[in-house]
Amino acid sequence: MALKAPLVYETKHHLSYYECDATGHPSLSMLISMAVQVSEEHGNSLGLDTAAIQSYGGGWVITSYEGSFAARQPINGEEVILGTRAIANNRFFALREFWIQSADRQVEYVRLTGLFVYMNLQTRHLMSIPQAVIEPYHGPEKKRLPRLAKARELQDVRFKNDYHVRFFDIDSNHHVNNARYFDWMQDPLGAEFLTHHQLKHMTMRYEKEVRYGQTVTSEISSPYRNENGELTTDHRIVVDGQLAAASTMIWYE
Repeated sequence: MALKAPLVYETKHHLSYYECDATGHPSLSMLISMAVQVSEEHGNSLGLDTAAIQSYGGGWVITSYEGSFAARQPINGEEVILGTRAIANNRFFALREFWIQSADRQVEYVRLTGLFVYMNLQTRHLMSIPQAVIEPYHGPEKKRLPRLAKARELQDVRFKNDYHVRFFDIDSNHHVNNARYFDWMQDPLGAEFLTHHQLKHMTMRYEKEVRYGQTVTSEISSPYRNENGELTTDHRIVVDGQLAAASTMIWYE
């Protein structure tokens, strides 16, 4: 029996003003939210809405991202294409790819890869992925999945801010929405840096769940040149002295 190719799902999306920051382009957290949105729509189209997924006792949780971003980004009011497909999976992990393109497909604004696990809703521990949850995507099953690049270890702290986790930071999984981390990670860089520098590449690793009422500390390194001469910053989110998330970001100048 021939294996079916992974299913591709795409949808059009009209960018609204609330998805864009002061530069007129979507913020990183909103780009991540768009990826989550198209992923959910893909699942819904296959009969795998949140209720269906959770009926097996668990839910999808993102553990890491790696993404590249074009020098030209979409603007407020523009129509874009959001797309996604399953890359591969094994017993415990699933890789998914996302893209955001111009309506005429001439520009690929964003290309993301995300690594997901299926987490028990009661124990918050890893579960094996139920076949009924993964098979409809037709992603190839592999013992070893491609590895995403890791964030570099933060060596010095140049920028630092504390943020209190609000009720509105929490999603339906009862922990902080994964896109919110990017706001915390980038905000301490300040308006001057963020206005004049645009993201080129990023890696992100989630280490620990953050919950309502906690205080997170966002720490950022001094900007430096990586081995390719690219402007780079290292980021981490710390809660009660424990690492909650880490990221390395490369910037256009």
